[in-house]
Amino acid sequence: TPEGKALYNQRSHIAETPFGHAKHNLGFKRFTSRRTTRATAEFSFHALVHNLFKAITTGALTPATA
Repeated sequence: TPEGKALYNQRSHIAETPFGHAKHNLGFKRFTSRRTTRATAEFSFHALVHNLFKAITTGALTPATA
């Protein structure tokens, strides 16, 4: 349906962008640990890096200057 296609197009921009960034730019292809708690921590670290990168590139967060 046209409504479904419109929703799918929104999803591709909103939800898939962070995962594509992690895979392509950060080289995150798979988790290095098998335990759920460690995998959660590893993904949280990648999410933190993504959010910091996004904040710096948009100008919301500026690096400290010496």
